[in-house]
Amino acid sequence: MKKQKKFKVPGLAAARSGTKSAGGPGPSAELVLEMNRLFQNGNLSLFEQKARDAVRRWPDHPLGWKALGNFFLVQGRHAEALEPVSRCIELTPNDAQARNHLGTIFLALQRLAEAESSFRQAIVRKPDYAEAHTNLGIALMEQGRLEEAAAAHRGALACNPDFAQAHNNLGNCLKELGNPEQAEASYRRAVALSPDFAEAHCNLGDVLLELGRPGEAEESYRQAVDRKPDYVPAHCGLGDTMFRRGRPGEAIASYRRCLDLDPLWVKALDGLNKTLANLVPLWHVPMMNDRLRNDAYFQALGNAVTPDTRVLEIGTGSGLLAMMAARHGARQITTCEVVAEIADTARAIVAANGLTPPVTVINKRSTKLEIGTDMEERADLLVSEILSSEFLGEGVLGSIEDAKRRLLKPGACIIPARGSIQFALFGGPDIEKNVRVDEVHGFDLNGFNGIVARKQLVGRDDLGIELLSDDSRAFFFDFVNTDRFPQKDKMTIEVPVRRAGRCLGIIQWLRLEMDDTVVFENHPSIKNPARSWQHCMYIFSEAQDVAPGQVALVTVIHNRNTPWFFLEGWK
Repeated sequence: MKKQKKFKVPGLAAARSGTKSAGGPGPSAELVLEMNRLFQNGNLSLFEQKARDAVRRWPDHPLGWKALGNFFLVQGRHAEALEPVSRCIELTPNDAQARNHLGTIFLALQRLAEAESSFRQAIVRKPDYAEAHTNLGIALMEQGRLEEAAAAHRGALACNPDFAQAHNNLGNCLKELGNPEQAEASYRRAVALSPDFAEAHCNLGDVLLELGRPGEAEESYRQAVDRKPDYVPAHCGLGDTMFRRGRPGEAIASYRRCLDLDPLWVKALDGLNKTLANLVPLWHVPMMNDRLRNDAYFQALGNAVTPDTRVLEIGTGSGLLAMMAARHGARQITTCEVVAEIADTARAIVAANGLTPPVTVINKRSTKLEIGTDMEERADLLVSEILSSEFLGEGVLGSIEDAKRRLLKPGACIIPARGSIQFALFGGPDIEKNVRVDEVHGFDLNGFNGIVARKQLVGRDDLGIELLSDDSRAFFFDFVNTDRFPQKDKMTIEVPVRRAGRCLGIIQWLRLEMDDTVVFENHPSIKNPARSWQHCMYIFSEAQDVAPGQVALVTVIHNRNTPWFFLEGWK
């Protein structure tokens, strides 16, 4: 539910002066004018003193009670305002303004039925009271009575067509009723009438984002922030818009600004989490903690680095591989990272480890690096981990081709030097429960398997995967001796079954030859609590009971960015 424009407490004109009370003659007109002046000038401390003095001297006169109620209202102390405003109404039952104040108090205290009654009583006493009409609309909207709420806001506009707050409130109501185009018109009218109305600018941004117009939404949110720099919903909305527009750095900054102002703003917490998860998937953490992988890279770098070695790393991440090269004594390490937030974080990590220099982090894609600008000269060694769980998904082939052509010296060392996509037939009752469904409680649910994606990552390491064939190699990539890696047309590989079982599909993994002696392989048989690359499954449309002597005909293909496996049949 959108919050409405904050209620402005009017002055004390309705509290008559010069009348008698049980305490003697009533307050003078001069006192009323003085208190109004103090209130309007924001001198609330002295105003409170005079209000309490008026209550003490003239307890049966409305002036002091109304003034004290206003004092509490303007400070947002609604529970404390309840008694003096109620007392003012007892003394002046026809004071529509006081009844509107009372409704506002009940609204803030979530006593919605009483708020509705108070606003209706204010309207009875003053039918053209536009503010009471729109406040009634807010109370009705809070109760979920949207059509009645819209009618109340329109009643306010019938009294005052130029009432910007009522146009904004009507827009909120129309948005909740599922009429975003009409809501847009109401918000635009509100900001046209009151250009500094930050809440209306923000609400307009919300509805424009809902209508799929993020460029216009961004402008509205920025208008809101310009007019009210600490307006929490506008910063959150701007974060949502930046995320939608593919500008994660700006989204993160907006969400963080929102949370600086209100650490418990749940929408911003969720937006920031979503943006970071999209920008920095959690697989970065197990990759950094994968001891087997780290040991292989560290050993290979130790075999290759000399005090004269200039290193290029593609894909900085945390800066780990660059710092490994520095620890081995490399002369200079240039590491590039396309994601600005990751590059900034890596730069800070490298500095915290005292390795700036020799490590330089550059926020660029490797294909945009330039010799003489980003690197003094071509590198002697290239190290990277830009491999996806299926090997090709992070553009490794194109990046290495470009680096060899522009950024590396002839004969440069490359880590990993070679790599292959390995696979085998797999099954197992534990993993089967996670990839397909057949009968449950006597019901045949097999039809659901038809809409489950055939390609899945294994997200757990405890599912007892059974390999039903020997290891096979689908594709081999020699990064050192090959300058161009074309896409591969399909080829069919015969895979003999070695173990009886229920075959669910093909499981695929990586084998990396870091150099001529160091090999890393995330084989499914190796249990690793922090796995850098996951295993990828290609699930068959139907499970197959198999036995030794059968041969699976597996077709493999890749388009340089994605490999794929098909079961052609059995023989």
